[in-house]
Amino acid sequence: MFSKCLTNIARFDKRFTENLLIRTLFDAFKKVVPLVIINVYLRLAVKLIFDPSAIVPAIFRIHFRMPVFFQSILALISAFDYLILALVAALWTKSYLEAKLDDLGFAKDELLPVLVNFALALFYGFSTYSNNSQGAMYLIFVLLLTYLSNLTYVFLTKWTRGKLDDFGFAYLFWGAAIMAIVSWIYSSIPSQVSQGSYNGFFSMGFFSHWFGLAITAFLTPVVFVLGFAIPTDLTTTATDLTQVNANLNEVYQSVMATLPYPQNPYSVLTTSAMIGGAGSTLALAICLLFLKRRRLRRLGLWSLVPGVFDSNRILAYGLPLFFRPLMLVPMMLASTYGALMTSFFIKLHVLRPTVFTVPNGTPRLLLSFLASQTPYDALLITFLIMVGSILIFWPFVKALEKEEAHV
Repeated sequence: MFSKCLTNIARFDKRFTENLLIRTLFDAFKKVVPLVIINVYLRLAVKLIFDPSAIVPAIFRIHFRMPVFFQSILALISAFDYLILALVAALWTKSYLEAKLDDLGFAKDELLPVLVNFALALFYGFSTYSNNSQGAMYLIFVLLLTYLSNLTYVFLTKWTRGKLDDFGFAYLFWGAAIMAIVSWIYSSIPSQVSQGSYNGFFSMGFFSHWFGLAITAFLTPVVFVLGFAIPTDLTTTATDLTQVNANLNEVYQSVMATLPYPQNPYSVLTTSAMIGGAGSTLALAICLLFLKRRRLRRLGLWSLVPGVFDSNRILAYGLPLFFRPLMLVPMMLASTYGALMTSFFIKLHVLRPTVFTVPNGTPRLLLSFLASQTPYDALLITFLIMVGSILIFWPFVKALEKEEAHV
């Protein structure tokens, strides 16, 4: 039964990725992987060392008093993030329009739409960035508007039968109109959406029960794969949630007190459903190391250290994970498995929930060990979650390798 389902998912994935739109998009993702690797490791170094509350200074009792430098490097890294997104938009525009216009029998220079979409993607960064916190990056917004821009360019070319000059007034007017409309859309994005924090929402009672947390664990990879930003309350150790504060107050009053909210996003989702990033993708990076194809092994090697520190951006662009049905299924299963395992052991009182704060950059592999009152039980359960996640990902990773071998 499982083998048949896996075969059907792999066939659907192959047909899906052969579509011109998706194929050219995936090519654009893979071309920016070297830049993504540089960006991820640079961000990791800043996160672990130069952040005022980072884990390395906390362990070695080193204090870097460079707030201006820290803010400047954060701004540069954020600019790097948006530059990569802009390059994806530009590369996708070029390859898609080349193939599409060639199919229609038109020979056009795609430089103008490439420049327009590159500039619009950069403007998205300018309109969503905040000095106080990095804006949430919604890949889907940029790609959707890039695609609509490409459609209007194709329509204009078909309507005029390709007779207009590539940089003539008609195309320049098209570019100006597209930039004005899309710039207005980007500037209208509400700050609540662009900053990606939903503290009040995740403080609701629904997220204090296993079923609410299991649903969230199941849907989080879907949100990520579709190109939406994961709420920062799940991607960071959000100890300011109502449930977490209530638990911490109880612990301060009595060390082994009965906690009012033993199951909450911090004690379940952050510690078990997000190991390696959305979809528990550290297990995926480990699986890639044991494949025969060199490209996939190298991708697993590059993504292993960032995966330990809960970043899966290299995998997201390199496989890619974005818009990939074959990868979405194991991500949902592994994430839900981790959440249910943790909820189960908390319910049995084998595991005490995570309640304490930890330095920024602490791996989620060690989060429950460092922030729980039952550290060694937590470490054992994390090990079981990792083993189960690897077993979930393995057949899908083998199917991915087989699919690439026939490309």
